[in-house]
Amino acid sequence: MSEPAQAAGDDLRLLIPVLGLCGFASTFTMRLVDPLVPTLAHEFGQSVHQIAFLVTAFSGCYALGQPFLGPIADSVGKLRSIATCLAALCLLSALAAFATSFWVLLALRAAGGVMAGGVIPAAMAAIGDRAPMAERQIMLGRFLVIMIVGQMAGATFSGLLADHIGWRAVLGAASVLAGGAALLVRLALKPRPDAARARLSLAGAIASYRAVFANPRSKLLYLLVMLEGALVFGVPPFVAAILHERSGVGASEAGLAIGAMGLGGLLYGTLTRVLVERIGPRQMMRLGGLAMALGYFAFALPGPWWTAIGIFLMTGFGFFLLHGTFQAQATELAPTARGSAMALFACFFFMGHATGPLMTGTLLQFAGTQLALIVLGVGIGVLGLVTPRLLPPLGSRS
Repeated sequence: MSEPAQAAGDDLRLLIPVLGLCGFASTFTMRLVDPLVPTLAHEFGQSVHQIAFLVTAFSGCYALGQPFLGPIADSVGKLRSIATCLAALCLLSALAAFATSFWVLLALRAAGGVMAGGVIPAAMAAIGDRAPMAERQIMLGRFLVIMIVGQMAGATFSGLLADHIGWRAVLGAASVLAGGAALLVRLALKPRPDAARARLSLAGAIASYRAVFANPRSKLLYLLVMLEGALVFGVPPFVAAILHERSGVGASEAGLAIGAMGLGGLLYGTLTRVLVERIGPRQMMRLGGLAMALGYFAFALPGPWWTAIGIFLMTGFGFFLLHGTFQAQATELAPTARGSAMALFACFFFMGHATGPLMTGTLLQFAGTQLALIVLGVGIGVLGLVTPRLLPPLGSRS
């Protein structure tokens, strides 16, 4: 093997664990509020539905920042952009740990959502720059293994820490993780010396987005991923309240249940190569939608709180079967503006993520828990079944 090829291989092997840690820090920060909703409602004298708006604020600002962060990453370099966003996220999480009112916490979480939004899309774009399409979904799956552990830890350990130390310690831990990941990116990874980067300008950003939407698949992919985000991530902010109403359990048990979605993603990440090669992306999308639908139907039935762990493990596995295929397609929408394409992908996904709690809260209020979960289950099941026909993965078999 030639020296440049060897260097590239070494860089790629190092890229996945380092960027995975960055994704870990981002998703840890993202998911940590879900099990704390009843705790924070009591702390600040707000209703559960008002506290759930913390999730909407974080996700909505994550989405709204994407049109700006994508061109910045394409221009200044994806690694530099990731490190800067993580450093800012470190500071904002530290300040949130000392918040004395709901509105201060809301503002800091919203600003944190913008900075968290500069991490994972840029990391996936960086992987897309280096990995050939034939290997890209597999490499993204490996990245997701580490990232998803962060999602799982954010939900699981936030509940445990809140019950034993306090919710402020959770935000302190998120700050330390983000700061450590920012430092590691700067020390361990080097930008590509031959990367062609356009100068940052409004005209350049518009040109990048024009290149993305020149692909006729873009609009449909972004619409579908927004719908997916709303159907999947509207439920977690209400899991703690549902389990407390059914079984009287607290944040620790809710965190374990929500964190099991990460275990499902971890299972997906370890099996990505087998799934892609033996089942194929089309069938993965169908099975993913059906698995999530079954999970929601099962959660609609009252049972011991611990059954929710298995239910959300299945739901998480189904989600990544569908979402992992969406991600791989998004990396190929505009190879010359990959950072912008992935930023828009994240923007639409988190627009759905942000509106999901509002939609689910309304359904829960007017239809009740069981009917609301059945409606959401039907919706995500239909999405998984029709998507392979509407947007067949490139080069896949049926």
